[in-house]
Amino acid sequence: MWIYGILMDYAAALPGSLIFAVILVLIVLILIITVTVYYLYKIISSQRGRRHTGPEAVINAMGIATNNIDKNASGFVTIDSVSWEAINNGEEPIEKYDKVVVTGRIGLKLMVKKIKK
Repeated sequence: MWIYGILMDYAAALPGSLIFAVILVLIVLILIITVTVYYLYKIISSQRGRRHTGPEAVINAMGIATNNIDKNASGFVTIDSVSWEAINNGEEPIEKYDKVVVTGRIGLKLMVKKIKK
C-alpha cells in the first residue's frame, strides 16, 4: 500500500499506535467518499431518465386491445401494463389483441384507433 510506505518514512517521529490510527482514518475516509460518490451518481442518473406522466403521456402511446371494440364503441386497452377504458374512433372495428394507438383523451377514457399492419 503506497500510503503505508509514505507513512513509514515518518515512523521514527511517530509512535506505532498513531501510525495505525492515521491509516485507519484514511481507509475509513476513502470508504465514505466512495460510498457518497456512488449514491450521488445513482441519484443523479435516476433523475435524468424521468418519464412524463399525466394526460400528455398517453397521446400517441401504443397499446393492445383486451377485448373486441366496435366502431364508436367502448372497450378496454392495455398501455404500459395499465388497463384503460377506450373508445374506438377509427374507421374499422378493433379485435382482441390488436395493436392500437391513442389519438386523444376525454376525461379518463382514451380515444384509440387500430394500427394497420
